[in-house]
Amino acid sequence: MRIRQSNTDRATRRCSVWLLAVALVVGNLAHAADPPFRSIDVAYEGDAYILNAVMFAPVPQAVAWDVLTDFDHMARWVPNVAESKAIARDGDSVTVQQHGVAKFGAASFPYTTERRIDLKPQGGIKTMQLKGSFRRVESTLQIEPDGKGTRINYHLEMVPSGLASTVMSKKFVEHEVTEQFTAIIGEMTRRAP
Repeated sequence: MRIRQSNTDRATRRCSVWLLAVALVVGNLAHAADPPFRSIDVAYEGDAYILNAVMFAPVPQAVAWDVLTDFDHMARWVPNVAESKAIARDGDSVTVQQHGVAKFGAASFPYTTERRIDLKPQGGIKTMQLKGSFRRVESTLQIEPDGKGTRINYHLEMVPSGLASTVMSKKFVEHEVTEQFTAIIGEMTRRAP
């Protein structure tokens, strides 16, 4: 003997499945749309732009570290980097050359940089420009576990020169860092298991 489902039972079941599917899609979209920045502040003091940012990457710390230190492939996912390569390694120090074009609205300028990067594996990165398009660029970056992801604390001090000093502004610096780290955290998320 075969028991027949009523139209109401089938409709209820279909509606439940549909609602579950919508909840999963909306939940995934909401998670994917979470901006990586928890805070960002840019100040102009003397001749230097000083930026402090706190970000969140929904990935394990090891994945975040792998992306942050993949210097030879950064041009693949960081929008304003045309070429990036490690030219020397000495223990936990790396010398990296990069060039590209920084853009914000109608303003843009090409840049080159050679930086010494000191690594504290799985924890911190300190950079100092050795030569390049700016008078001075120094930064520190710290990563640490944060719930089901990684917290990134970033501090940047930059003194522009030449063409960069004519187009640079607090909004320009904020835009560039936001664009760069949104792409970097996107790459982290892409690589996460």
